[in-house]
Amino acid sequence: MCIRDRYMGKEVWVCIMGKQPTTGQKKSKDAIAKAASSAKGGRKKWTKGKVKDKLALAVFYDEETYKKLLEDIPKLRLITPAIVTDKLKVNQSLARRGIRHLREKNLIRVLDAHRSMWISTGVKAKAIGEKEEGAEEGTKPQKGKGK
Repeated sequence: MCIRDRYMGKEVWVCIMGKQPTTGQKKSKDAIAKAASSAKGGRKKWTKGKVKDKLALAVFYDEETYKKLLEDIPKLRLITPAIVTDKLKVNQSLARRGIRHLREKNLIRVLDAHRSMWISTGVKAKAIGEKEEGAEEGTKPQKGKGK
């Protein structure tokens, strides 16, 4: 059904599709409940996504962890609080204290110190420019199939 109308001085056609409910009809309670439940049931449910598990990090050094600190950490080429935390499973404040302890015992040396980041290296670790033992200075290393 289409109706001709005037809107802002122009002639417009308004078409209405389907049956219009009469004013005397009322929906039953069952129909109202069904319509409400179907509208809510069709909504998308948002997921929280993947949640990272919290790590159970130690807050004290036990004997095992302290031995690892003294033996394993000075052998590393790069030592930061984050690396100590990953290797020993201790929290960051404990990692910083451990690095300070190793520095006092002269097991590591500081490369760069900043208020928020300490970068150290082990005294026993090989330096980047250091040559391997047994390599002669005058000869070049062989490449390929023994040529």
